[in-house]
Amino acid sequence: MKGKHQGLFITFEGGEGSGKGAHTKLLHEYLKSKYDVISGREPGTTKIGEEIRKILQDPNKPELHPRLELLLYEAARVNFIEEIVLPAIKQGKIFISDRFYDSTTAYQGALGLDRNIIKILNKFASFGLNPDLSFLIDINAELGLGVLEGYEFREKLDKIERRTLEYHKKVNQIYRQTAQQNSRFRIIPYRYKKLDEMQKEIREYVDEFITENNLECKLLKS
Repeated sequence: MKGKHQGLFITFEGGEGSGKGAHTKLLHEYLKSKYDVISGREPGTTKIGEEIRKILQDPNKPELHPRLELLLYEAARVNFIEEIVLPAIKQGKIFISDRFYDSTTAYQGALGLDRNIIKILNKFASFGLNPDLSFLIDINAELGLGVLEGYEFREKLDKIERRTLEYHKKVNQIYRQTAQQNSRFRIIPYRYKKLDEMQKEIREYVDEFITENNLECKLLKS
């Protein structure tokens, strides 16, 4: 079921190497011919968010205490929601986000932080806003890290991506638990070098969601 806001809020989640960012851009391109669409990434998109992203991910900076890391993600989220997302969906636009609070549940949960505390902070930082539709690009941790290692910019991988295989396995495990327990999720199995095939499945889900919730007229460009 869709939330009470006027627009549509879609999120992409997944472990490292899953291609969330690519799917965010491709879905944006697909929908923009009919609808007003905005997309962004979390943490980031806003000036403050991008500065926090650097602190969190720069491999040249020291590891942060898990509690500090959690609070920085939530701080970036407050700015992201208040400045970018809420204005868009209140205007009846579609917002597509590369990551949202389910990433915090998975990544900070994998560090051993209390998931109940994470849940409370997620709700607080997001102003109680929940995605209408979420996609989990479900990728095996070994494969995902292997995909990253094949990139030419290997030396530029951030400090989250450089964490241990066991850590990334925990992240994916929490992601799967979250997706299986929440009806807003659609799980898309990762298929190596089959981006178009995966994107076709995602577009079909989105079109179906818009139709089933009678949103087409509300979301069409004026």
